[in-house]
Amino acid sequence: MLELANTFHRSLDRLTNSEQSAAKAVVFDYMADPSRPGLSLHRVDKARDRGFWTIRVNRDLRIVVFKQSQKSVFCYVGHHDDAYSWAEGRRFEVHPVTGAAQLVEFVEIVREEIRVVTREAPKPGILANEDPAYLLSLGIPESYLQLVRDVDDDGLLDLLPRLPEEAQESLMALATGERPEARPVILASPVADPFAHPDAQRRFWVASDEEAVAQALEKPWAEWLVFLHPSQRAAVERNFNGPARISGSAGTGKSVVAMHRAAHLARESQAGRILLTTFSKTLSARLSEGMDTLLGPASEARQRIEVVHLHAYAHGHVSRLAPLAIVDERTLDKLISESRGDLDTAISDVFLRAEWDAVIDFWGVTSFDEYRIVPRVGRGKALTSRARRQLWDVFDNVRRQLNARKLHTFGEICDRLRERIETEGLRPFRHVVVDEAQDLGPRELKLVAALAPPGPRSLVFAGDVGQRIFRWPFSWLAAGIDVRGRAQRLKVNYRTSTRNQS
Repeated sequence: MLELANTFHRSLDRLTNSEQSAAKAVVFDYMADPSRPGLSLHRVDKARDRGFWTIRVNRDLRIVVFKQSQKSVFCYVGHHDDAYSWAEGRRFEVHPVTGAAQLVEFVEIVREEIRVVTREAPKPGILANEDPAYLLSLGIPESYLQLVRDVDDDGLLDLLPRLPEEAQESLMALATGERPEARPVILASPVADPFAHPDAQRRFWVASDEEAVAQALEKPWAEWLVFLHPSQRAAVERNFNGPARISGSAGTGKSVVAMHRAAHLARESQAGRILLTTFSKTLSARLSEGMDTLLGPASEARQRIEVVHLHAYAHGHVSRLAPLAIVDERTLDKLISESRGDLDTAISDVFLRAEWDAVIDFWGVTSFDEYRIVPRVGRGKALTSRARRQLWDVFDNVRRQLNARKLHTFGEICDRLRERIETEGLRPFRHVVVDEAQDLGPRELKLVAALAPPGPRSLVFAGDVGQRIFRWPFSWLAAGIDVRGRAQRLKVNYRTSTRNQS
């Protein structure tokens, strides 16, 4: 049996047309007779996985194939040294929990190449508190568990492409506020085919005959993000007559829908720019890659879509002279501590900082009258009007110190840009699509509402308000976003759907 891995497709695409033709011819020759002498099969002696062999295409090109019993998996094609290096740095594994076949790069190679936080006082990775058993259940290779728990936000962005698809999706969901369900442990079976697992079928394509091979080699690999379940397509193409929200639990494809929605709008509209944005820098980079895949990086439609996380967009456009300075965490903590004066010692600096983040800066409170009535949902501890009066003296002094030093929070940056847009009346985008919208606060939502003119299809938010980790509960209507009657919930978990469902 012959199978084609997605890594083979990607490496094939990097070759010249003549090199591709030569490599495809060898695939057909192997399928007709894998034992023919002209193929020059040679085991990769330095590979730690003894299943890797190479097939000679010409004097320089080699195909890497994984051979196991009657199965042959075409994994990679490249120039001689490149092909051997690729094989020597990887191995095939059967995941101990999911039972899916995975092609895994040796973790020590990846650790050397990605950015892992190294400081005198190392800051814990963004997933440091996750239980290794839970991470393992999500399809993450066992050898990568510690590295996954070590990386920071930037390191995770570098790490994701080096992992199997199901691990990428699960880690992205964790990093952006969702919590995928742990997968049940599958007892090992000597007769089970790890390549038949739904996760494995997304990266290994079974070639049943020469016609199927020819079809597979003539078109790009169908990346997971391009697949749309019919329920998702309805959300992508629906003509909402105002701001709309598409929600769903982890695994229902909200990010997929957001990308396809932006691509759909770009194809349909002949003019006007489109913003695809989110709260996370890591996710925005993934969304940008997705748009390149869906539309082609050089297409006219792709050029009209700007993909950037919202705070970066606001910071880059708030001032025509120079970007405004953002207060850092340490300075803000110091200002709060210095501003408390003779405040009761029972009220800790930690509480004051949390109140600043969750209430003062969250809502953009600028006076005691506002603070006296602002909702404090999710804060737990109720405050009397007298207590709020005392706390406001602290926060008001922090605000004055920030102004004196010309320092700003991202919430203030969002307000300033929104106010300028509203004053000038010039909307920078025709459509705005927001992914992981549950992690935006009221100041960010108000800015989003100002970025495109009111009207049908102008604003679409994808997310799940029940999966908020970065922000606190609040009414969207209070933030000026009315999605009543224009909400759609995704119910099909596409991560466990096979490709033939489309």
